[in-house]
Amino acid sequence: MKCTQCSEQFEQTKKEHEVYEKFGAKLPTTCPDCRHHRHLIFRNERSIFYNKSHVSGKTIVSMIPPTSPFKVIDQDEWWNDKFDASVYGRDYDFNKPFFQQFKELQKDVPRWARLFVNCENSEFTNNSADVKDCYLTFSSYESENLYYCTRVFKSNTCVDCMNVKESEYCSLCMDCQKCYNIHYSQSSEGCHDSYFLYDCRNCKNCIMSAQLRNKEYCILNKQYSEEEYEKHKIQFLKNLADNKQKIEKEFEDLKKTLYHKHLRLINTENSVGDFITGSKNINNGFYIVDCEDCINVRDCSTCRDCYDNLANEKSELCLEADTSYELYNSKFCTHCVTMRDVTYGDQCFKLEDCFGCIGLKQSKNMILNKKYSEKEYKELIPKIKEHMLETGEWGRPFPPHLTPWPYNITVAHEHYPMTKDEAIHEGYMWHEEQKEAQHFSKEYEIPSDIDEVDDSICDKILICEETGKNYKVIPQEYKFYKKFEIPIPRITPYQRYKSLLSLQPPKKLRETNCNLCDAKIQTIYPEKSGYKIVCDKCYLEKVY
Repeated sequence: MKCTQCSEQFEQTKKEHEVYEKFGAKLPTTCPDCRHHRHLIFRNERSIFYNKSHVSGKTIVSMIPPTSPFKVIDQDEWWNDKFDASVYGRDYDFNKPFFQQFKELQKDVPRWARLFVNCENSEFTNNSADVKDCYLTFSSYESENLYYCTRVFKSNTCVDCMNVKESEYCSLCMDCQKCYNIHYSQSSEGCHDSYFLYDCRNCKNCIMSAQLRNKEYCILNKQYSEEEYEKHKIQFLKNLADNKQKIEKEFEDLKKTLYHKHLRLINTENSVGDFITGSKNINNGFYIVDCEDCINVRDCSTCRDCYDNLANEKSELCLEADTSYELYNSKFCTHCVTMRDVTYGDQCFKLEDCFGCIGLKQSKNMILNKKYSEKEYKELIPKIKEHMLETGEWGRPFPPHLTPWPYNITVAHEHYPMTKDEAIHEGYMWHEEQKEAQHFSKEYEIPSDIDEVDDSICDKILICEETGKNYKVIPQEYKFYKKFEIPIPRITPYQRYKSLLSLQPPKKLRETNCNLCDAKIQTIYPEKSGYKIVCDKCYLEKVY
């Protein structure tokens, strides 16, 4: 059928028809990619601001900018027994559309400042748990000493990393795990003391190398003696700052000479997608771990029977859920934790049999934050369903205009950028960035050689070579670069994040043919990537 948003053709499987019928929901008229776009509109991952608590008036670090019409409170205040969002409860109005009533409730109920649990000395974090001494780090857990990282798990002392697990002393790495002291690397595992690796396994002391297995002292995939390698390494690090663009292009050219596996599936059965590990029966899944019987899921782990989900964990029987944890038989929920039989939930914790609720904790039989007896609840829900069928809302996900965030601070803007005029035309809010203060001191020129840099650089205002914006190097970051002889970055942390993001292929499947055997395959690599894409069999023959 034809997507009502982007006009692309897409198919709905028999399983999807069965799932939506089971949940009593309307089959989507938009393609999986447009559904993913809508989910991302409800997720602010990296933007944080100084705001004021609606309860105490104190200055707090918040996901919600101070210009937003939404109220915000510190998480400690939200968890306090004195705060009870049921005081904002109201009767269901059968003369108004449900989503209009929900929007009105959204503007009354104070929201969490940030989503974090057990974060020590890590004030500038969001969507994180069990982290310590982290700074501007997001969607990470069980880690220490992370700086400018996103989705880093069980790791220590990493800078500018994304999708990294069980690693230590890494910088500017993407999709790596069990690595130590590697930098500027991607899709590698079990590697040590290396620079610019791609798809390597159990390698150490390598530079500018790709698809190597159990190798040491290699440069551009060529074998060297230990003595030769160390000489090259010294010169490489000295030239890195001034020749980084040239080195990156040479590295990308090397990757284009290789054969790339069409989909990265590990210990996975009957599944289609990318970066799926230990899973079964996944259709159109991306960055999935230990999941089963799921369709159109992204960044999910330990989920069963979940459909059109984003960033959901340890959940079962969920439809259209995002940024959630431990849900059961729930649909159309965002930023919810430990829920059962909940429909249309927003920033709630430990609910059961609730409908259209915001900011509640440990509640049951609630509608629009108002408490009902079990009998009253069961009698009212069918009446609401009948009303919503009349308005055309029943079984539909949250419309995009219910997001509490301006479009340009959501994750959607990173993957589906819009101009301010385009966003406002679509009905979204827009955040206006404050103008930077002017600095009239002499522009500081960053030395190319890290040996010529001392800790006074932490007091300097640096200027990004790409955007002209100001940025600083924090002391922890400086010590990291000094220890590993990495040149001081010449672009802002956000530009470094964007450069990592650009390494990810789009989370969208396309059909093609194996570059070697011509078998029909699906892949996430765009047609214009220049990569040679091969099936599993040919990849194993060529690489192993």
